Amino acid sequence: MKSIYINQVGFTKNSPKKAVLNFPAERFEVRTTGGECVFSGNVKEFGKDKISGEETFVADFSEFQKEGKFTVNAGDASSLSFDIKEDIYDGLMKDICKCFYYLRCGNALTKEYAGDYYHEPCHMGLATVYGTDEKRDVTGGWHDAGDYGRYSTAGSVAVAHILYGVRFFKGLLDIDFNIPKENCEKGQYPDILSEVKVELDFLKKMQREDGAVYHKVTTFNHAPFIMPEEDKNELFLFAVSSLATADVAAVFALAYTIYKEYDKAYADSLLEAAKRAYEWLLANPKPLLFYNPEGSNTGQYDEAEDYSNRYWAAASLYEATGEKSYYHDAVDQKRKAGDYGEKHAGFGFQGDYLTCLGWAEVAGLGSLSILLAGDGSDLEKELRTHYVSEADRLVNVASENGFGIPMLAEDYIWGSNFEVEKYMMILAVTDKFVQHKDEYRKVICAGLDYLLGCNSVDTSYVTGYGEKAYKNPHLRPTAVDGIDDPWPGLVSGGPNRGLQDEKASELPKDTPPMKCYLDDVACYSLNEITIYWNSPLVFVLAYFGA
Repeated sequence: MKSIYINQVGFTKNSPKKAVLNFPAERFEVRTTGGECVFSGNVKEFGKDKISGEETFVADFSEFQKEGKFTVNAGDASSLSFDIKEDIYDGLMKDICKCFYYLRCGNALTKEYAGDYYHEPCHMGLATVYGTDEKRDVTGGWHDAGDYGRYSTAGSVAVAHILYGVRFFKGLLDIDFNIPKENCEKGQYPDILSEVKVELDFLKKMQREDGAVYHKVTTFNHAPFIMPEEDKNELFLFAVSSLATADVAAVFALAYTIYKEYDKAYADSLLEAAKRAYEWLLANPKPLLFYNPEGSNTGQYDEAEDYSNRYWAAASLYEATGEKSYYHDAVDQKRKAGDYGEKHAGFGFQGDYLTCLGWAEVAGLGSLSILLAGDGSDLEKELRTHYVSEADRLVNVASENGFGIPMLAEDYIWGSNFEVEKYMMILAVTDKFVQHKDEYRKVICAGLDYLLGCNSVDTSYVTGYGEKAYKNPHLRPTAVDGIDDPWPGLVSGGPNRGLQDEKASELPKDTPPMKCYLDDVACYSLNEITIYWNSPLVFVLAYFGA
């Protein structure tokens, strides 16, 4: 079947613009929806594309800058429609941010702001510390993913993506996405800080008095597909981990640098909690990793080491306080994390470990804090070379596929769209704050095009955005709420060569990586959502608005 793949949302006037064809053609046209040809050009053959399995051809119309609604046409084939206008991503940014509100746990949703997607208060009872009779209040926060669990490491990373976005791109503070505004010493928080505070307050409840942080709070097993308020099973607080403690220390210190401008008392409480967590880490230098107790199937979020977590904590506290002891700890933990990355490259991550921005490999988040410290230290100078080297690697990878995206076949793992987003973040940071190259922005734009429909399954991976936006996320409330469409702005996990669920396993084993996708609610390994698949896109769109 002849297809012309395109970003189904559209482009700003001055951005790179392209469509990808899976059939040969000499010429292409950009037409208005009324059929008028307003631009034409030559199609460039790329050749066989390994990650899509298709012969690919590129129609570049970056020179065309007229605003309006258009299609790309070649022969008898036509793309889906798209828009060109300066504020093309404004609504997308608001909806991506608003998803965190819809994912709130507890009694934080109101009909005024949630509308048709309102649900009754949920998970309001005390949680039992697993293996004891102790009960604790850990209400609030965000549901993590398709399930109703709340996880300290995942939540910390999602918050970090957003707050680093605030630090690097101040325009995020101006986004109004229609949520209740929270009061503070200086009046009201901006919307993005009001929303993030919901998760920060939850994470504060996850910290023990001695500074250690519980890894997660969930029921013992995943709830069936029911609304959150119907999930009445007992909640458990599962064991503390050095992973959770380090991540929370890091994100509290990061949050301090922002919230102190609005509410000093609140910010100081975050910094005090960060220091308590760090003192616990110093007193417990051996890794305390996490694995589910036998029989439990909620998210494990296990990690193989905690060097990257401790590095992030030390780097973030150094950036927040300027205290040299944290700097020296960061140098030491960076060395350990770097050594681990060199030995294990390709095991769950590609590229430079010291720029990784995932939920498990968080060394890149620590590196962001060192860049923000901007003290000209040897560590900062070294990390700048790491960012440039990784950004150049990503540009080279992008040149080797017809879609121009920084993805290898090996990157098509569970949550491959997260891999695209993390790479876009690395390129954005490098472009804006280390070394500008036009190629960096071009690859970032190609990544956004890919997420919004310029891919070999002709699907936008953001609900509500594009004529063929996916509609069936693996997400309990949207599956059972009786509303046809999920709320807009949810990022799908995307194609995954692993095909780890029963429905996904029906795809042929030789399916090319980019085509390993089904828009099916049963496909948790392909089509689940998570807070940390939305958060990096907040960062990337903030880059475009900077």
